[in-house]
Amino acid sequence: AGPHMATATASTSLRPPPSPSPPRLAGSLRQWCWGIPTHSSRRRAFHAHPRKRNTFLCAAVKGPEESFKKTIEVDRLIDMLRDANPRELDLIVVENILAFSEGFWVRLAARIDLCKLDDDKKDYEELAENVMNIVDRVVHKTDEKIEQSTDVLKAIISPVMNEGEDAMWPPRNPEALILMEKEISNREKEGQLDESFLSEVNAQLRQ
Repeated sequence: AGPHMATATASTSLRPPPSPSPPRLAGSLRQWCWGIPTHSSRRRAFHAHPRKRNTFLCAAVKGPEESFKKTIEVDRLIDMLRDANPRELDLIVVENILAFSEGFWVRLAARIDLCKLDDDKKDYEELAENVMNIVDRVVHKTDEKIEQSTDVLKAIISPVMNEGEDAMWPPRNPEALILMEKEISNREKEGQLDESFLSEVNAQLRQ
């Protein structure tokens, strides 16, 4: 629990090492958050004409009750972000990373439109830019971590990989299993078999 909104969780399909360009985690996260392409979609929603923003918001929800509840949730998050200091802002964004959908940016832009004072409007615009930058940073770091985990997995299974073919299991060559065990032991000593690596393995098993 805690003072912040509960963090949404979602299972992510990660890209297998040799397969032809499946979606990366960052790509999936961008789809969850604001669509593809990341920057243009998000900023389009934020900078859209007020009437068009209202159309987006109405089309994105089912019925007035759901719309009202969603608006309350988004407003609470915006208020939390607005009142946070820089350190708290980072934490809130990370904890609510999946909340930054197109609807969030549309609502934030609508609140800017409602500001009567220029100073308030500038504060909100600065907040929007700061949040965008933090989200981009989180996506980039997550992408890098997944790339590292993918490389570790590729190194571990390389003894059973035949060029141009899928991995054979059980391996035809008994020495391949010994090489895999040795690679796993080395990677474990280096602290590379962490939670993100296990997530990568689970994603491969789901492919």
